[in-house]
Amino acid sequence: MGDVNGLGSIRWAGVVAAALCAFAQTARAQSDNPPAGAAPASAQAIVLPQEKSADLNAHWALRREYLRDRDDRRAEDEERKVRQIKDDLALTNLFAIGAALVRESHDALAADSPALALKLCNLAVELAPDLRDAHTCVARAALADDPTSVRVAASETIAAARAAISDPRESRAFLANTGSVIFAGVLAAAAAFVLLLFLRYGRFYAHDVFHLFPTGARRWQTAVLAAALIAAPLLLRLGVAPVFFAILIACALYATTAEVVVSLVLLACVAAAPTAAAALARLAAFGGPASDAYLVEHGEGTPPQIARLAARLSRGKPEMPVAFVLAHKAKREGDLAEAEALYEKAIEAAPPDTSNRALAVLHNDLGNVYFLAHDAQKAEREYQQAIELAEGLAAPHFNLSRALGDRGTSGLEKVQSEQARALELDRVAVEEFTGGQLGANRKANKLVMDLPLDPSMLDGLLDSEARVAGPISDEARILLGGRNAQAVAIATAILLLLLHILRSRVRPSSRCERCGREVCKRCDADARPAEALCAQCVNVFVRRTGVDPAERARKQTSVDRYHRRRTVLVRLSNVLSGAGHVLLGYPVRGLLFLLVTGCLLMSVLLFHGLAHAPNPVRSGLSMFRVGMTVAAFLLTYGICFRDIGTRDRTEAP
Repeated sequence: MGDVNGLGSIRWAGVVAAALCAFAQTARAQSDNPPAGAAPASAQAIVLPQEKSADLNAHWALRREYLRDRDDRRAEDEERKVRQIKDDLALTNLFAIGAALVRESHDALAADSPALALKLCNLAVELAPDLRDAHTCVARAALADDPTSVRVAASETIAAARAAISDPRESRAFLANTGSVIFAGVLAAAAAFVLLLFLRYGRFYAHDVFHLFPTGARRWQTAVLAAALIAAPLLLRLGVAPVFFAILIACALYATTAEVVVSLVLLACVAAAPTAAAALARLAAFGGPASDAYLVEHGEGTPPQIARLAARLSRGKPEMPVAFVLAHKAKREGDLAEAEALYEKAIEAAPPDTSNRALAVLHNDLGNVYFLAHDAQKAEREYQQAIELAEGLAAPHFNLSRALGDRGTSGLEKVQSEQARALELDRVAVEEFTGGQLGANRKANKLVMDLPLDPSMLDGLLDSEARVAGPISDEARILLGGRNAQAVAIATAILLLLLHILRSRVRPSSRCERCGREVCKRCDADARPAEALCAQCVNVFVRRTGVDPAERARKQTSVDRYHRRRTVLVRLSNVLSGAGHVLLGYPVRGLLFLLVTGCLLMSVLLFHGLAHAPNPVRSGLSMFRVGMTVAAFLLTYGICFRDIGTRDRTEAP
């Protein structure tokens, strides 16, 4: 099968090469014997664009006026002109026009005209195939027009996801917004976990602080001092985060091993928070010149964007991506002299670490400018250089076959080999560019293949924008307790671990599993910490001798009342999913529920996100997103409530 495909590629290449040579011979014959008053053949061979990308707005404005006057025929004529300009200039997307069509489709749906909305959405996809909202528009309109169009809606939804992933503005904004929700959710869950841990063990902490003072000290006095010790960072204006660190240290002697491990993980997250905040800021920093360069390269480019890039190019040292996109735009619009100067400037401005592929893109596109300017020798030199830099690119081979074919039949063998190599490397791209036609298209942007902006070219612009994210790390440190917040978090983790290891020597108080009182050998020698029983429960329920029946009944009532209070407290606290699990002593499961709940809450608070949509086509709430958030809340709450009820009944005496 491979031999058959290879033979077919060679035959196809031979036919195309022969057509190229015939085209070149005809042009040369016309040049030798031009008709009276005719232009030279070289001028007839290539048709440069007559309209610029700036003319798109004029035609689109006329379309709006005709629609306002209900002149559909003329409006459709203007749409055809817009399509023609897009095709002549080889523009990939018309983002602004696509977004306008999506907004028109929303109005059509609101007016109960789903068929019109679907027509507008399909036009938006045609004019802006990389616009995510255009594909989601088709999916929504197709279902509104025909509820059975599930397959169309599914395929367009997948296409929308692909468009969002391929667009760095969309993908980086999505990742930044998702990351910020998770980042804030983790910090919120960590704060809730620490507070719940203190609610579980704060009573024993206050009890043991009382034993640190001489006999005669009152419990309320030591309780105030215990609270002051925890609030000391706040009183010293160190911030809120050190208060949580102090709470963890206060609970270290009473926490279980699982709770200590979870606390250490959360402290690690806090220590990494400044770095994570800076990374999120860098991820969201796709704007300014990088965004302008992307839009001019992959879309029509608005006048303000072009003006900003031109001003940036005129200031200081030229930047390769800025010069490239402006050169590519000039070439597409037929301004060959401007394109040549800008491409040469881009090559000169290429940093030393520029990839070979990026340099090959520059030389290939510069060769196209030379070819369109009828300088085949310079064009061949640039194509050869592009091939040497990145032999795996199909476009330089294809363009070289065009340039060699312009010589006539003398280079037929070389034309065939280069054409075959181009087809071997990327048959789909070559056939898509030629439209399956054997003859050469005389339009300037259909004659030779341009290579788009290589993503690596934007690295320099992105690095300059990412520097803005540097102060974010310092701001995060200050919010977490000052510039040494990371060191304090690490020190807290070490102290927490040491206290947990030394708890057997310190012998802190613990909780009685029956009545909930403190189990403390210092207060009563009859207490049994190993069995989690206080002295009263030992005398009433273990020894059972010499105990007044009325006293035993009162103690049993006290035990029942304690368990009822605990059940009510756990159920009430479980309004915040996961809180009940932490209070019952299931820290891992509780933290998981807290993380999910925290992220859902942050998704509501950060509804619009840190990075806004690059192509906003509608305002207001997304009912789909609201519905999904509410459903996630209810599902999390239902699973958590059922699980905590089961565990509470299992532990009931």
